[in-house]
Amino acid sequence: MMAADYRRSSTDEEWQKVKKLVDQRDKRSCQFIKCLSAKEAHQLQNGSPTTLDRAHIFSAANFPDLVYNPKNVITLKRFIHMRMDNYQSPINGDPIELNEHWYWWYRIFNKTICEYKPELDYEVLLKSGII
Repeated sequence: MMAADYRRSSTDEEWQKVKKLVDQRDKRSCQFIKCLSAKEAHQLQNGSPTTLDRAHIFSAANFPDLVYNPKNVITLKRFIHMRMDNYQSPINGDPIELNEHWYWWYRIFNKTICEYKPELDYEVLLKSGII
């Protein structure tokens, strides 16, 4: 299957390899909690506690060249993945601006707790760590 198809399946051998690498790296557990302060973890409005996705940081539709890059894929609970894809706060589901969306991906990718600084371009920071 070519990256331009955007959807991956069990017959896509390259995607199966990426999933295996990501599962080993992430120990098949949601990586989101690793970037939260204790207060944020307490505020988190949980969704399904068991369903896990391998989420693309830079979407397959917009960045087909990164579809099979394991650095661009991270394990998240489905409700967190959906919030990120829908430009919602992963903490409470409220709408967020584009730069804040990239800020959350930056935190998740780097497993770091940091204050949001609107003057930073988090998309550029992320790309430098993935590409």
